[in-house]
Amino acid sequence: MTNRRTNKTIIISDSDEEYNPAPKKKVVTKKKPKVLKISDSEGESKKVKPRASKKARETTGKPLSDEIKVSSSETVKKSRKRKSEESIEMGGLFSQTTKSSESKRVRTQEFLAGSQVYPRSVYPTLGRPQEQPIVGRRLISPTRSQPSFHEPPKKYTSCEWTDVDYIEVQHGISRSLAQILVQFFAADNTVPFIARYRKAATGGLEADELRLIKESFDRVKLIQHKADVVIKAIEKVNKWTPEIHRTVKSIRSLNELEHIHSLYKTTKKSLAERARDLGLEPTAILVLRGGAIPHLASFINISKEGLQNEEQIKEGIVCIIADIINKDKRVFDKINDLRSEISIQIQTKKTKTSDEADAKADDKAIKYDMYYDWNSSEKNIKPHQTLAINRAESQKIITVKLIIPDYFEVSMRKFVLDLYGFALRASALHAQLINEAFNHACKKSMKPSVARRVRSEMNEKAEEASMEVFATNVKQLLLASPVRGKVVLGIDPGFAHGCKLAVVSQQGDVLETATIYPHRKDGRGRQEAIAKLSSLVRKHRCDVIALGNATACRETEIFLSDIVKSGVFAPLDVTYTIVDEAGASIYSCGAEAKAEFPKLDCNVISAISIARRLQDPLAELVKIEPKHLGVGMYQHDLPEKQLMTKLNEVVMEAASFVGVDVNTASQCLLRRVAGLSETKAANIIEWRRENGPFVNRNQLMKVKGIGAKTFEQCAGFIRIQPETSVSKMSGGSNLIGFNYLDQTWIHPESYSVSNSLINDCGLDAKNIGSRPFIIAIKNYALRGYEFLTKKLKTDDTTLEIIIKGLTMARDEDIRSQNNAPLFRKSLRSIDDLVIGSLLSGKVRNVTHFGAFVDVGVGKDGLIHVSQLKGETLKIGQRVDVKVQNIVKERGRIGLILITSY
Repeated sequence: MTNRRTNKTIIISDSDEEYNPAPKKKVVTKKKPKVLKISDSEGESKKVKPRASKKARETTGKPLSDEIKVSSSETVKKSRKRKSEESIEMGGLFSQTTKSSESKRVRTQEFLAGSQVYPRSVYPTLGRPQEQPIVGRRLISPTRSQPSFHEPPKKYTSCEWTDVDYIEVQHGISRSLAQILVQFFAADNTVPFIARYRKAATGGLEADELRLIKESFDRVKLIQHKADVVIKAIEKVNKWTPEIHRTVKSIRSLNELEHIHSLYKTTKKSLAERARDLGLEPTAILVLRGGAIPHLASFINISKEGLQNEEQIKEGIVCIIADIINKDKRVFDKINDLRSEISIQIQTKKTKTSDEADAKADDKAIKYDMYYDWNSSEKNIKPHQTLAINRAESQKIITVKLIIPDYFEVSMRKFVLDLYGFALRASALHAQLINEAFNHACKKSMKPSVARRVRSEMNEKAEEASMEVFATNVKQLLLASPVRGKVVLGIDPGFAHGCKLAVVSQQGDVLETATIYPHRKDGRGRQEAIAKLSSLVRKHRCDVIALGNATACRETEIFLSDIVKSGVFAPLDVTYTIVDEAGASIYSCGAEAKAEFPKLDCNVISAISIARRLQDPLAELVKIEPKHLGVGMYQHDLPEKQLMTKLNEVVMEAASFVGVDVNTASQCLLRRVAGLSETKAANIIEWRRENGPFVNRNQLMKVKGIGAKTFEQCAGFIRIQPETSVSKMSGGSNLIGFNYLDQTWIHPESYSVSNSLINDCGLDAKNIGSRPFIIAIKNYALRGYEFLTKKLKTDDTTLEIIIKGLTMARDEDIRSQNNAPLFRKSLRSIDDLVIGSLLSGKVRNVTHFGAFVDVGVGKDGLIHVSQLKGETLKIGQRVDVKVQNIVKERGRIGLILITSY
């Protein structure tokens, strides 16, 4: 670039031909060239000689020129890029440093500053002396005027990676399997449907594995959407280039996209932008080039804030240089490289508060006492520790500090100063400005940015881990073994308002309700409670009591244990069990509970829910929002939307896995079936009310909103039992035959194969579930799958589903293989425990740091992960444990796992 004040001629170019101009040739033009005047701040007028015409170019060999903007109202001519230069188009943060084969001394360096794209001559190869240094107070920094770059052309709209690429790498599966799964998810196939009926295509992946892959598929959509948002933000500030577009589209991390987005968000002007508005950017560019710069005093303007003295001017230049350094792609890449090399420490300290505030906060803060003076590496911190720290910090109990090692700053300083080595050697002022700019960039941007990203990544990992633990626990809770064929007495314990009682039949119908007051100080309340309880038990032949574990549970358990021991219920053999009533009170006050029991007190409804949870956990627990089930790990601190999405998937898996009787299921349960929604479930209930019970699965197609796709997804999980259906539609004239395969988990798409198998065995489908039928099918299966698949023209997985479906007994529940509730007749107190005591208990909750076990003393004990002997426990699982330690004042019991069942 040349700027001669003698003739006021400015030539701006980044082409190789003009950087090393050929000898001038005389050019004959028909028209007199126009002269463009450009005024600088001193009031001078500069004449810019226009480029030669096309004909003249053909004579001289110079490239055609496009107009580019110099300022809001000034234009000069700029040479058009050759194709070989398109790959090194400079667009700021995302361009690559590339050497041209035609000119090895030309190197590309890009910045985001001021939405400008500078010619290569502005940023020469580091350490290379400039052939034509620029002097003067003001440097013209052209911005290319290429409207086509402001709106991305169609050829750049495609992503450089796909959902298949992401899933293949993220889960370490084959590309062909990733493609199959993407096709399934894109076609709105549900996880339960794929897990059960598409095993041949997925290689037998389980529902939990498929759910994780489905989450990755959904995450891809979020990343791609965020990339589009970032690109729109870039377009809005007119900084779009093909390279930026491609680079943004190539990023696979929401955190990285968010960081890039922050560079382009139109927020309050930064110090660098204010300095640019004052006209200090050209000088900052000269500093980075190592060119001669005017004396800073020449910029002083006492009427403008920021130009009132040399110190303010210097500060403005430093801010601009710091901004340019921050947004250099090479600096960005170096920071990312160092992130993998360094280990950042997380340090927590107890907040300094007054003694009075400390006294009030003691009870709340005591659970976080281990974090009062604690530190850990970001690479070693556990998910539950991150979540605990976040909660304690939000409650102002502790402060959190991230310590970045000195190695980071030392390495970044060396790297940045190496980038601008030539400029540093230009003068002491150049070196001072660049060093101060680095200090400013490191302190105000680099370190805070790294700290934010580390904290964000920690939180993301912790939240994902917590959601997965919570989802696993909820699924185990929903699939707990039901207690069938029992009349159950549910008790919602309480003190002043008494204990609410509800007797529920084997089918879940409410038989009777009552209230007792066993905890009154006078003996009268206790005696009345014993009499009432005994009367209900005897009247309804109830031998199982379900006691909620909320307030007054411990006292009510003592009361029950005493009367069971006293023989009040004889000759009935009455036992009780503790039922987790988490969410019962919220449900009992909700619209669904009021619609089912409009005349009952909400506390009585809670007692009904407790009894039903014991009889059929799945049917009752689906009425409650999963986050209120109390089996998670800081689940209330997790993002609401992500948590609900994940848990709804889990509840759907559980409901579909068990199967739902369409003629008896509530709307709450139906909407959890794969493929169904709230509206479709309501439509099924309405159809059932108007037309009578369903007699076959095909009738689902008559329900509003259920088409072929929905039917495909839900049909295999819908059951139609002979006992709850009829053979003739209400108001219909034609008999509709009952399909006995509809009571199994065999999908309608496999009915033809199933019927062929049944006929080949010489059996009748009416006998499905009977012992002779099951024995005959098992004997038939002994012929071998290889022979049968060829004979029936099917595959192994479909044949396996059919045989399992035909060999299940009537009323067989796959949940029955899970651990049954733990029933008791007496209890212990924590005061009775001693270190070394051997106890039996039931797992109540599972976290990353251990498992909580109910051992019947009113407080759950903790088996720390170090005492689990490498075993993975499940909710509801029975275990034998040994007491390791007891802290009575804090109600803590440490356990060691002996045996699990």
